[in-house]
Amino acid sequence: MSQPDTFGADPSVRAMRRVFAAIEAAQAELLARLGVSALEPERRAWREGALRRFQAAWPRAAAQGLAAGPEQAARLYLLALGRAMTQAGRPVPPGELPVDPALDRVLGEAGS
Repeated sequence: MSQPDTFGADPSVRAMRRVFAAIEAAQAELLARLGVSALEPERRAWREGALRRFQAAWPRAAAQGLAAGPEQAARLYLLALGRAMTQAGRPVPPGELPVDPALDRVLGEAGS
């Protein structure tokens, strides 16, 4: 006998899905504005670098009340992506990333 899947009904799972959806939407919008093709060979490396930075900084930002919801988490991810792209030699033009000194500080503290 199979049991109904209640995993998706869990409030914490639903919250994480909202966070990931916000991050993916923000990333897609930024890369589209920058004219980065889905076939860009460096895109994977940028995303992996951004993920490492984001994972290091997100708990710190959340503990400080700076990344309490999906929108703030997406802002943090975009800043991490901008750093990853810049480190890889593809700096993001001014004005394309969110301006958030507190999240920038947390990224720096996390070693990103």
